Amino acid sequence: MRKRVKLIKFKLILALMPVIVLLTRILARTIRWKKRYDFDKDRGTIYAIWHGQALALAMFGMDRGIYTLASRFRDGEIATALLKGLGFNVVRGSTEEGKVEKGGRTGTLKLIDALKRGKNVAITVDGPKGPAFKVKKGVVFLAQKTGAKIIPAVVKFERAKILNSWDRFTIPYPFTKGVVVIGMPIEVKEGDDLELKRLELEKALSGLSSSEVSF
Repeated sequence: MRKRVKLIKFKLILALMPVIVLLTRILARTIRWKKRYDFDKDRGTIYAIWHGQALALAMFGMDRGIYTLASRFRDGEIATALLKGLGFNVVRGSTEEGKVEKGGRTGTLKLIDALKRGKNVAITVDGPKGPAFKVKKGVVFLAQKTGAKIIPAVVKFERAKILNSWDRFTIPYPFTKGVVVIGMPIEVKEGDDLELKRLELEKALSGLSSSEVSF
């Protein structure tokens, strides 16, 4: 019975996705950003964000053709529909090294192709299932294989709803003020220790998350 209810809920969300996308776009237009980050100046760059801020950054960076990753699980299908509606290019799969997805290619390989073509990529570094605020190694592996720089980014709002979910998912209130806080780029060279770079990125994101901003 529980599975049937979940399936009905899933199908209902997908059916309502055009409305959800429209409402998300309307909400995004009401946010008063303190300063705008120019995504268009970047080429072949990886934006590293927490999973709980995926929607917040999507509102800021929509309609720029940024590539991102969604799992092949059911929740990934919902995320894919929403992100595509917001103008993102979505790759289904995983960034886990050696994990071959259906079709014979990993999510990582598809993102490598995108980065080598000069496309920008946004990765939720603690997704899709957590633990929260713990960077997984896939993003630094991706940077090492492509030479792409990693830009840590967090989004802060004057007023927002923080859900009681594992990732502390953030939904801004209409007409609130927002700011995207950007950290120093991180490079991962051939031969670098991936664990040390993973910790460096985790420290950078944690520092940005705890930083004070004025609205």
